Amino acid sequence: MDDLGFILLSYIAALGGAAALVWQVLRRGRALGAELPDEDKPWI
Repeated sequence: MDDLGFILLSYIAALGGAAALVWQVLRRGRALGAELPDEDKPWI
């Protein structure tokens, strides 16, 4: 039980970093998608 704080902090740092990366990738994708004309979007 002595290492519980370190373990929890490690999980929080890892999950927080992954969430920040996902947020950044989605934000960048939306920004790039807004710049692309509709005729170049085959998924629409």
